[in-house]
Amino acid sequence: RPHGRPPHGISGHSFLGYLQNHDQIGNRALGERSSQLLNVGRLKIGAALVLIAPFVPMLFQGEEWGATAPFLYFTNHEDPELGRSVTEGRRREFTAFGWDPAEVPDPQTRETFQRSKLDWSELDEEPHSDLLEWHRWLIQLRRQVADLSDGCLEGVEVNFDETAKWFVVKRGAVVVACNLNSVSQNISAQFGPGSEILLASDDLVRVTPDGGIQLPADSVAIVRRAEVGR
Repeated sequence: RPHGRPPHGISGHSFLGYLQNHDQIGNRALGERSSQLLNVGRLKIGAALVLIAPFVPMLFQGEEWGATAPFLYFTNHEDPELGRSVTEGRRREFTAFGWDPAEVPDPQTRETFQRSKLDWSELDEEPHSDLLEWHRWLIQLRRQVADLSDGCLEGVEVNFDETAKWFVVKRGAVVVACNLNSVSQNISAQFGPGSEILLASDDLVRVTPDGGIQLPADSVAIVRRAEVGR
């Protein structure tokens, strides 16, 4: 709709939300995915924030099970001069950032392409199968819980403590509480009696009597909040 307001109930803008994409990974010298840079707990936190956010979620190939294959920058230029220029230019670019040019994979070799292929056998192994199940639960919650199924930004409230390393997102009656600290901590989220944990990345997550939530290190929980004082 180029003019006027969008129809009632429809957002005038759509935003993509993601933890990683082909540009972010492929433009790294060694093509490391988030699964090579983060532990499983933080991968689950990242997935929860992406899939519970009021944006259109985007998952990069293999992200849903924590694929370990890198996604390297690869090319197949038939012109030898162009291929050589791409290889030399990429290595020169990363040398400026302190990389040893010999460590930067040659985008023109078949080996670079082969290394970027997904290993589908990982689906049957841990922690990959657990991560895949986590993503499935998150997608199911997004579909089933009304507060998570709209793209309304006005209803989103975010709180955080950079020193304590916790992050909380509220969407209506649903709260996503994240602990990015290396120790367990109690985060105040003003939960009333009867609040329900919908999904948690750790079995030790607990809603506490004081209306907070106890989160182990590198964990996340999604809670349906009851009215305080009900």
